[in-house]
Amino acid sequence: MKRWQLLFLLACPCAALAQSFSYPVPPDSIGDRQGRIAYMVSHFWNEQSIGDTANFQSPRLLLDYLYLLKQETTNLQSNSIKSFVSLAYKNEQTFGRILYWLDQILYDSSSPHYNEDIYLRLMTEVVTSDADSVMKLIPMERVKMMSKNQIGKPTNDFCYVDKEDNQHKLYDVDAPLLLLVFNNPDCSLCCHAEKAMIGNTLIQNLQKKGLLSVLAVAPDADFKEWKKHKYPSSWLTGIDKGGVIYRNRLYDIQRLPCIYLLDKDKQVLLKEADYGRLSVYLEEHYATFCR
Repeated sequence: MKRWQLLFLLACPCAALAQSFSYPVPPDSIGDRQGRIAYMVSHFWNEQSIGDTANFQSPRLLLDYLYLLKQETTNLQSNSIKSFVSLAYKNEQTFGRILYWLDQILYDSSSPHYNEDIYLRLMTEVVTSDADSVMKLIPMERVKMMSKNQIGKPTNDFCYVDKEDNQHKLYDVDAPLLLLVFNNPDCSLCCHAEKAMIGNTLIQNLQKKGLLSVLAVAPDADFKEWKKHKYPSSWLTGIDKGGVIYRNRLYDIQRLPCIYLLDKDKQVLLKEADYGRLSVYLEEHYATFCR
């Protein structure tokens, strides 16, 4: 179903659309938007639809469901997530596919629908459910990794060395805001992101005001080759020569570049971002940072 069709169902009583999958239509008696959303979420799946393999050949239906779920209040979301997982894990034919699509939609940091909060709550519910232990293996690993460096909590500290081979710690960097950029000089996407950040006027202004520092760290690179790369002179740079970040899985680095934004106490404001998500976040919060 097209997104505008979902909105139409939310706004217009009696709006029914012929589909192979029967989308829930709120009754006329529910006139307010939140009430219609809650109705559609709670009636979106049933034993028949969630057990039909044809419904999960693509992520379309899950995307529609998640679109509605994200609009619920936190309390209603928790109940909806519990009901959804309880229904899903009982269907062996589709549960694996559902987990796969949820991983691709919500957990993959390159997904436009990336949402670690909802994904963590979904996977936590899977782990605590009566689902088959084999089906819990990946969710358990995901929950373990997502529990690190959560938004609003202190990030993991680590050591790095600069080009003079002097050792430093992340927590030694004193800055109101710290842009932590995991990168590799051999990575073309990293180089593109680097150029974009150099030209970003919001980043430039925050640096000029003394509100932002940038630390670029290579978690897995050859030291001699890394030293040859010319980073912006205003950036702090380092390399994890011992490979501790990857080996101890201190950060869930899915791909490079991987960008974190930290506050003065090294609490996470933004995580696992590419340049696009960083740019949007800065535009939304720039005025707050400058106060």
